[in-house]
Amino acid sequence: METFFQSESKFSLLLGSDVISPYFYLVLIAGLYLTFRMGFPQLRYLFLSLKILTGNMDFKGSKGQLVHSQAFFAGIGSSLLTGSIIGTALAVAYGGIGVIFWIWVITFFIMPLRLVSSTLAIKFRNQLPSGRYLAGPMYFIEKSLRAKWLAVAFSFAAILTVLSFGGVFPFLSLTFVAKEGLNFSGMSGPISISVILLFIVVGGIRRVGKTATVLAPLGILLFIFAYFTLFGSGLTPFFPYLKEIFVQAFSLQAIEGGGIFGILRTISVSSGVFFLSTETGLGKSAGVAGVVRTDYAAKQGLVSMLATFFEGFIMATLIGFVLYSYGAVNVESVLAFPERILENKDSIPSIMLFLAILSFGILSLAGWFYTGEQSAFYIFGEKFANFFRILFIGTILASAYLYVQNGETVFLFAIKFGYMMALITSIPLLVSLILLGKSANLELKKYISESGARYEIIKDIYLLVLTLLPKNLISKLFGYFSTLKLPRFMMIIILKAFAKAYKINLDEAELEIKEYASLNQFFTRALRAEARIIDSAENAVVSPTDSKITSFGSITESTIIQAKGIDYSVKELLGSEKYYKSFTNGKYITFYLSPQDYHRIHSPFFGQILGYYYEPGKLFPVNDLAVLNIRGLFPKNERLITFLQTEYGKIAVIKVGASNVGKIRVTYDNKIVTNNWIRFSKEHIYKDVSIMIDKGSELGRFEMGSTVILVFENDTIDLAPNIVLGEKIQYGTTVGQFKKKLIKLPIKP
Repeated sequence: METFFQSESKFSLLLGSDVISPYFYLVLIAGLYLTFRMGFPQLRYLFLSLKILTGNMDFKGSKGQLVHSQAFFAGIGSSLLTGSIIGTALAVAYGGIGVIFWIWVITFFIMPLRLVSSTLAIKFRNQLPSGRYLAGPMYFIEKSLRAKWLAVAFSFAAILTVLSFGGVFPFLSLTFVAKEGLNFSGMSGPISISVILLFIVVGGIRRVGKTATVLAPLGILLFIFAYFTLFGSGLTPFFPYLKEIFVQAFSLQAIEGGGIFGILRTISVSSGVFFLSTETGLGKSAGVAGVVRTDYAAKQGLVSMLATFFEGFIMATLIGFVLYSYGAVNVESVLAFPERILENKDSIPSIMLFLAILSFGILSLAGWFYTGEQSAFYIFGEKFANFFRILFIGTILASAYLYVQNGETVFLFAIKFGYMMALITSIPLLVSLILLGKSANLELKKYISESGARYEIIKDIYLLVLTLLPKNLISKLFGYFSTLKLPRFMMIIILKAFAKAYKINLDEAELEIKEYASLNQFFTRALRAEARIIDSAENAVVSPTDSKITSFGSITESTIIQAKGIDYSVKELLGSEKYYKSFTNGKYITFYLSPQDYHRIHSPFFGQILGYYYEPGKLFPVNDLAVLNIRGLFPKNERLITFLQTEYGKIAVIKVGASNVGKIRVTYDNKIVTNNWIRFSKEHIYKDVSIMIDKGSELGRFEMGSTVILVFENDTIDLAPNIVLGEKIQYGTTVGQFKKKLIKLPIKP
């Protein structure tokens, strides 16, 4: 079997062991060193990385321009075309199907490379007065290694790499797809692609990030659908494919002709071309990661590590599976494989595949454009960055014109020059990552020790599944189920079982259990009149619910403690621009209602309802596991906030939605409806009516358990000394005493 490396075709002249092998060994040495230096973070923090990616550990108060998922998709989307697809094909052509095994092994060990580069990019980034962030390897090379000359040299090499490897190479690939796959003629395809690219990049990195969160998942879905539709009938059984990978991986003598050096040569060249194609060690992901909104640099480092995992373990395996199934395991068959797809190019699956490749390619161009822009700005400032923008667009269009006129020769030259520049650019960066591994490791330790991050495997799997589930839909369905009125004999059995499971005190309920027609009626049951005593002291503030107090204390400026090491912003929680400043440096109490508890909410004090703010959001559960692991949980979830004016100061009564909470309802306005199919943020002030409510009067209800948070103005209340963290409390019990009267009610809103 003749491999790509051994063949005498013109492709064999593009990349050889004399350049690829040194790159491969440098990547491997850097990966091995960082893996051991940082204690195998790819094993210890894999699920923590997934948690961060899903957004349940975001902190909106952090500085930056992108969220973790936007940076991830911008990075991985741009490496799928030239990396996972073309890179895998080149690797198999060089070394046969057994190279997939070595890609897996090496992927595992080099995952920390992106962790370190992205962490350092955030740690050493600069922020301009305009709010724009400047980041990339050149900044941490200069600041940490104190090697300005090396940073400048890296930036110049990076610009040439961007223009060739990141610009011309993917653009010509897209030109080929547009021409051969989608029947664009002449320059119509390149011009159309460049217009789309311009629309994305003129919006800056924010638009690149937002576009990536749409195009990357869409492209992946199109790719998966086209993959199984186009190739499904011809795919061999998967496990025999895996077996053949292992057999070929340890039979490389058959490929290279024997000898340990020959085997190493085959592994290094075939694997090396894959990792170079996936932009390993080139610093592009660091440039994008450097603008992420995060409170710890290592958080985005962990997310970036997942891109290597996805490319090496998932995409390489899928591409290799198709190539093996269709016998494309040497140079001739790999080069001929695109022709098989083009034979049915007008079929819907083929069109979907071409659209997926276009999506990946456009993201690739956008990501590299931003990387080059950062490098140009670093060297000579904004004027040179503007020149680079014009140069980038002009270069790719000129290359497309030459390709249309002269064909394959232009493409081959672009590949050769691009890969050579990528190799040159990788050397200073990989050496820098080795030297700066200690600094990145300190950032990782700082994040783990200070942030309250949890990375227990079982919990992380639970939280990952929880994040991916359609929580709002499930909650709506549960809410619908809870209102069903089943036959009486069935409902009594269900209600008794529920009451027994959660140890509900039925003696306090207003009605007999047989009188409740649905689960929802039972959840929102009223209590007997004498079941609770409301503290009647003039200045006593009472608990609004039967619940457990999960946190309380002082608000530090505008920050509330969610759990140890986890906090969130009052502004994020309240949403209202009108009132949130009133609660800076105030007090707060968080009440958690379990399914066991009475689900109605009562006013903590006599006052006038000024208005409300509704924020549609997610519906994460609010149990201990979620509170301890999901950063900023309460501001993420759906909320309905009632602003209550008392004679002693304002109270914000925040009702937080949660999983399986069908609705949040209030007594003072029946127009308010939560958890609808279509939901928008809304703030309403009652200007023409004074709505008064007595202490202990019903304010609202949850249709299942959740959380209530009381927030008080600064210097208006002393929290009761007898409230204890984690203990159950009944509504009407004193939780604090107001200090002095400030106004008389009612007031004119």
